[in-house]
Amino acid sequence: MFREIRGIEDKSILCAIHRLPSFYFKGGWADEICTEFFRLPVCGEEAVRITIQDDKCRIGFREKIHLFRALGILRENAGKTDFDYRENMYIPQIGVMIDASRNSVPDPAFLRSILDRMALMGLNCLILYMEDVYELEGEPRFGYMRGGYTREQLKQLDDYADSYGISIIASIQVLGHMEKVLRFPEYASVRDSASCLLAGEEKTYELIGKMLQTMGQCFRSRIVIVGMDETHGLGEGQYRQRNGLRQPLDIFLEHLQRVHALAQERGLEIALYSDMLFSYSSPRHAYLDPAGKLDPGICARIPKDASLIYWDYYSRDAALLEGMMKRHKDTGNAIYAGPLLSVSSFCVNYPYTMRTAEPALRAVKKYHIPMAYGCMWKDDGGECCDWTGLLGMQYYAESAYHEEPVSQEALNVRFAACTGLSAGWFTDVSFLDDVPCSNQENRWPPNVSKYLLWQDPLEGLYDGDLHGLGLDEHYRKTAERLEEDMEKAGEEGWFLQVPLLLAKVLQLKAALGERLHLHYKNKDREALQKDAQQLEVLLDLVKDLRIAHRQQWMKTCSPFGWSRLDLRYGGLTARVETAGHRLGQYLAGSLSELPELEALRYEKDRRGQFLGNGIWKVYGETATLSDG
Repeated sequence: MFREIRGIEDKSILCAIHRLPSFYFKGGWADEICTEFFRLPVCGEEAVRITIQDDKCRIGFREKIHLFRALGILRENAGKTDFDYRENMYIPQIGVMIDASRNSVPDPAFLRSILDRMALMGLNCLILYMEDVYELEGEPRFGYMRGGYTREQLKQLDDYADSYGISIIASIQVLGHMEKVLRFPEYASVRDSASCLLAGEEKTYELIGKMLQTMGQCFRSRIVIVGMDETHGLGEGQYRQRNGLRQPLDIFLEHLQRVHALAQERGLEIALYSDMLFSYSSPRHAYLDPAGKLDPGICARIPKDASLIYWDYYSRDAALLEGMMKRHKDTGNAIYAGPLLSVSSFCVNYPYTMRTAEPALRAVKKYHIPMAYGCMWKDDGGECCDWTGLLGMQYYAESAYHEEPVSQEALNVRFAACTGLSAGWFTDVSFLDDVPCSNQENRWPPNVSKYLLWQDPLEGLYDGDLHGLGLDEHYRKTAERLEEDMEKAGEEGWFLQVPLLLAKVLQLKAALGERLHLHYKNKDREALQKDAQQLEVLLDLVKDLRIAHRQQWMKTCSPFGWSRLDLRYGGLTARVETAGHRLGQYLAGSLSELPELEALRYEKDRRGQFLGNGIWKVYGETATLSDG
């Protein structure tokens, strides 16, 4: 702890300084430092000023969050006795979005540990994506069996974040993506389709009013992100039966105006994703249309104080990104939502994330977009631990406080100061999906770790893709790197256990499918006997992975949602056991053939020698990732 702290009268700030994670003060580097804090002009550009002379340190900060960023910079420069540093902020609101609605709901204590690190990075907003995972008065089946937050938990999280100067911004849904709620009979009267609320129905607006009221009561932020994205098929269900055929655009805009009015009544401002508005305006009905512009008639019907969120997680074309950013800015209030690519995977794919985010954040600063955040979506099960996104959070922070991109070396040093962790551990986890055969030109990154793990050992839907790529060697090297990382990290490497065990499973499973087919085709019974032994090893490895994954999940998330992964692991272990059983029967002569291995394999995720045609999801195929 610092020898002396002057200039801070706010007890909540002092408390927040004292409760910084133990790594921050490790080694006693701050014990002899006297710190004096002072406010910088609110209207000025300067966000942080630090001067050190001998054992005296003066820290100037414009906003509360800048004080904590300054402490992160101070930690980075520990031991210096002559230091002068100044920093501006080029993106006024910068943060991260955590998806709490796709199976995994982060535990409040775990979120607090993330907020601790965000504060030292200088991130000033946490967007919490909650479709139905929050308590709603009088709605007992809203978020039922989903592990959602109580109102008291959300208020406590908001208090904790506010002590650092971080705003928690609620991101909810008021039109589409409501399938988890609409499956229950209590909500039949507000259901247009399986995922869309029924626009124009008064009971719908009563429900939305409750949602907005709850968000306004739980969070200090007066901004609520109301979603309204990907509402394809709007007005085609119960709405059409009641009202006849109408243009989806008219339904959308009328609904938007009603939601805006409900928010205004509660003292709230709204932000919404812009994809449907741009798609309706495009002659090609495409969101990312380089020639597309919002129709003036549409613009006139968008509430003036509503912010449009440009979300784009995959585009790397600077001209497209700049064009879209400018069109959003010209329309009115604009926000950018970018990538922290964890969608349908066990890891954040950092190479793809950085290549996509860098030109986008350049455009954000060029067009003075006032808010940007990286999104950790979990569209299919939530296997990826949010902790693996910390390095990406640091990247977004540095992008906000520097005009030009920060070098990888500088990013790594800052990351160590703000988290006590090594950036290399996080990029090594990325090798689960960052395979040598990735199609770098393709819009979507491959998520090999996901489909290679879950696919059926006998009916592998992706066996044709993996043929001849030698991924077993890639995963062997990945496992070796992660093992070394875990030795260096000690207790801080808890989040590496699952990736390490997964790499070991994938090393074996990547080769086994191909070998089974080859040996079966060649009628090489001796080799098939060895394959049967390998299936037994695989079964044990998968069981170890499941136990480690369950331990990690219970450390970081609500127990609700793990049941889905238990079913996946249970299905996988059962199928591996069955594969061994049937192979044993074939080798013993009680089966004359194995139809599963007779079947031809075709490509899905491959072009030539490269993988990456799309992000494949378990629910997009069948439960076993087979053609059954």
